[in-house]
Amino acid sequence: MAHTYQESLEDISPAQWDKLSTLDEYPSDSFVFSAFGYDLHIRDELVAGAFASLPEQEQQILILHCVAAMADGEIGGLVGMSRSAVQRHRTKTLNELRQRLEDNGGRNAK
Repeated sequence: MAHTYQESLEDISPAQWDKLSTLDEYPSDSFVFSAFGYDLHIRDELVAGAFASLPEQEQQILILHCVAAMADGEIGGLVGMSRSAVQRHRTKTLNELRQRLEDNGGRNAK
């Protein structure tokens, strides 16, 4: 004789529900920025706007660093800069981006 186990839907924990459900994602749910075949998807409109306002070269450096996890020397080879120049641009751009988000969004961007 087979044993059956039943559980009321009311007794299912949030962690169990997470295993039973999926989240549909659509291209229109995010803003997409691309560099050298790598795509950065940003869902937050404020963040996407701040990122879009950056010069193309700075966008490329951040995409290659954050999405492709490339080292500064590798990025430099693609964008035509020295490793140290890439590091300076990346650091300066991340600080500017953080400042823009803090100024425009009233959030604490960390």
